[in-house]
Amino acid sequence: MKKRLAGAVLAAAALAAPLAVVAPTTAAATPAACTSPAWGPNDPGYSFTVDGGTSPLRTGPNSGCGVRKNVPANTEFSIDCWYVNGAGSLWYHGDVYTSGSTYTGWMYSGNLGRIYESNYASC
Repeated sequence: MKKRLAGAVLAAAALAAPLAVVAPTTAAATPAACTSPAWGPNDPGYSFTVDGGTSPLRTGPNSGCGVRKNVPANTEFSIDCWYVNGAGSLWYHGDVYTSGSTYTGWMYSGNLGRIYESNYASC
């Protein structure tokens, strides 16, 4: 009887104890790769997005950054400056005018054609 009573007391104590909440080990924060250097209208250059679909205009100079706009093929991209990210990839900051609005962001160099009238200013 003592063993059953002791077991019941332990079970009651376990139920009365506050439940522990385990916090997730990863935070849903913006990846450091999506931060970017300052930019300005340093470069009067421009290019056009490549044929074959759309090119993502991103929030930062990395393929893991959010997409501001999927830019149609052959859309002019006005360049502000260039930047090489931590992975060694060349990105351009600038803006596009499409669908009646102007969008500013980062475009991977592989999504752009030949660069025209650029002074190749870095960000």
